[in-house]
Amino acid sequence: MFSVRRVFMKKLVTCTVLICSLYLAHNVVLWRALESGAKGSRTSLGAIRTEKQQVAFGDCPVLRYNPRIPLPSEGCRRVKPVSGSCKLAQELFFSEPTATCQHQLNKNICQIIEYDGHVDVECFEKACVDETMVSLGEINRDTGVLDWQDFPSTHDLETHLRAVFTKYIDHYGFCFIKCAISTNKLAQQLLVVPPFIRPNKKYSDSQSKFNINIMLIDSVSHSHFLRSMPTTLKTLRSIQKTSTSVFNFELFQSLKSRTYENLQAMFSGVLYDDKRPYIEPELPPVPIYPERLLSGFKKQGYETMYTEDICWTWRTGLVKNLLAFMPKGNITTRWQLLKMKLEKAKIDRIDMTLASCEISNYNHIYLPFFGPPAVCYNGQYQHHYTLDYLSKRQKSLEANHRSFFHSTLLNVAHEDSGRRIQTLDESLAEYLKIVSTLNNTLTIVLSDHGNTYGEYLERSEEGRVEMFHTFLFMVVPPGVSKNLGEKRMSALNVNQQRLVSILDIHYALRVLSEGKVGNLDEKHQKYLIKADGIFSEISSNRSCNSIPRIEPNICICEGYEYAADNNAGFAVMAEFALGSINNEIQQQFRKSNPDAMRGFGSCQRLVAHDFGNIKHRHNEFGDHEVKMDLYIPNPDELKFMEILMVTLIVSRKDSESMKLVRYKRITKYGPFEGCADNGVSIQLCVCSLQKDQNHISLKEMPDFRNYPEIFGSQTLLKPVHKDCLFIFKRKNDAGVVLEAANICMNTKYTIKLDITTENMTLSSRSPVETDLWPGMMSFLVTMLQTSLNWDYKYTVKYDLVDVIK
Repeated sequence: MFSVRRVFMKKLVTCTVLICSLYLAHNVVLWRALESGAKGSRTSLGAIRTEKQQVAFGDCPVLRYNPRIPLPSEGCRRVKPVSGSCKLAQELFFSEPTATCQHQLNKNICQIIEYDGHVDVECFEKACVDETMVSLGEINRDTGVLDWQDFPSTHDLETHLRAVFTKYIDHYGFCFIKCAISTNKLAQQLLVVPPFIRPNKKYSDSQSKFNINIMLIDSVSHSHFLRSMPTTLKTLRSIQKTSTSVFNFELFQSLKSRTYENLQAMFSGVLYDDKRPYIEPELPPVPIYPERLLSGFKKQGYETMYTEDICWTWRTGLVKNLLAFMPKGNITTRWQLLKMKLEKAKIDRIDMTLASCEISNYNHIYLPFFGPPAVCYNGQYQHHYTLDYLSKRQKSLEANHRSFFHSTLLNVAHEDSGRRIQTLDESLAEYLKIVSTLNNTLTIVLSDHGNTYGEYLERSEEGRVEMFHTFLFMVVPPGVSKNLGEKRMSALNVNQQRLVSILDIHYALRVLSEGKVGNLDEKHQKYLIKADGIFSEISSNRSCNSIPRIEPNICICEGYEYAADNNAGFAVMAEFALGSINNEIQQQFRKSNPDAMRGFGSCQRLVAHDFGNIKHRHNEFGDHEVKMDLYIPNPDELKFMEILMVTLIVSRKDSESMKLVRYKRITKYGPFEGCADNGVSIQLCVCSLQKDQNHISLKEMPDFRNYPEIFGSQTLLKPVHKDCLFIFKRKNDAGVVLEAANICMNTKYTIKLDITTENMTLSSRSPVETDLWPGMMSFLVTMLQTSLNWDYKYTVKYDLVDVIK
């Protein structure tokens, strides 16, 4: 009996060891498969613009300014970062040292000396080569142009500057100086000279208003600000130990991944109008209406100033936001238009904005959005001059009891590497240290959205979330705190852990501008907004449903939407989104090229290789809201993918069940400007930069008959009329997609599809009708199953018209 038991136990142990070994081996294989990006599993960090790379596993924390503050037990909590995203961020953003200005000469020809509230000028006698001219550049008030004036010596220049800048007169606050310092070397200097400010003799200590200082940094997320700005964060924490309060709002949700809409909402409360779309590179349909906010401050005697680091002669920035761009006018006419628009917007000054053109020319750049690693002048970062001027002017205004509303927009982070923001760290820290001592000045530092292109966004789902998770700090000195009162200060403290919207900032500023806001604007009443915005306690259970968001937009709150794997149903939805975009490309192309014998030019008909990163939810109306990425091969490098993020609504109630809400190009599309068709939005254009620009003849008919598989579904071709009109069909387990093409010259078809279905829903109401001009291929309809037993049939009717090309 004992021998039987021993044999049994021995076999049991052997089996147990064998099972454990197999289990361990299985997990090792599975782990290695996951690490290598096994086929059939979309990894969260799969390379898109680059070839497939291994996935870095490991949990990543939500970055926080003050981790000692407990997270809320209810309401919005930040979506957890995707595994490996922190390692990828470290690799991309900190593998190289911060760019410096050491590549430029740093030479001062003159300097400003300040003492006891007075300003003097000193120019260095030996700074320039003997017997050479010294040039002074100043902005001409009548033309907006930088005019240069020559002086025989630095001594003569010093005399002139002392006569101009030390007098009690107003000016733009800066000048440029240049001279030869050797036979082949030129020194160029930007001299910051704050204008004289007269004391406010009517000031009374009983006045209840305080200054507003807004610093908006374009294209930097909450997480990226925290990871990139250690000196600034250290300064803010040291400020917090004084009598000045610092608030960090951890859940600040972006309205849209574009500056215009966020600025418009902050200044005017106006939200994007679907009936008046704004598609770049067109100008926006309406300005941002700063006067709605600034007129109230002007009535209270505030100085209003708007500063940015983009040249005013370009089509972006301030002139775009005020609709002051006039590309065909001469410079004087354009300057007069800008001054008229500034007056209407109630903006008194733009001062250092006017220095941006010369700085850009010096760096040989048109826009700072695509480099260089650092924008410098005379060996100093561009933002050094901006912040130096602001701090000097703001100190002087407060000292002389002059109220001000200053808004500054810095584009230092608006580029694809994600590293240039690091160049701002030291200057911003020093600036915040200064303005925190201005007892009567509220300083708000915020961003509009995270980075909207670059490798981090392309390779990590976390980059998509960061695009809509912006940062917001408030620096509240004792004078402002006393003015706001205990209740509002308490609300600011509580709201650090609540979901905050740009409209909360708008209404807070508006109540300071108007004194009191009786009712919310009609279009805002559906949101959980208070009449004084962020100065009132925000509801703890606020969700992304109760704040404005312009799609495509990813909610930063955990559990708002859910991830899903690719399946046949989502493939049908992806086909609908892609087909709708292709129809839009074709419409834009035909509008600008009406004589073309084709529906697409250099900007190709998009054929997606894959789709993924699916997020979905059922909205408050019961509709199915779906977000996904479409991956489209680059025509020059097929292993690289262009990415479009799309948002669509699927309704089971309406006869038109699908609607493409919006799309956004995730990968950088600026380079395609070199091959894009006239009239086609560059955001939609995928074209070859390597082929001859004239490789597509617009008089040549395309042949769509060899159409590829899409998402694993074969394309079946059905001739309808001769060898001209064809219906293309793709079918999978969840539905059917139909497209049509006309590949004959001189014939236009008007087609009508009558469709009947069983347990299916249509993307368009039957009958589906469209015009097919020669060379066109149009997406018609998707049919999506509503239960397992589904069926469909359709008939095609057509009329044809001979057209002469």
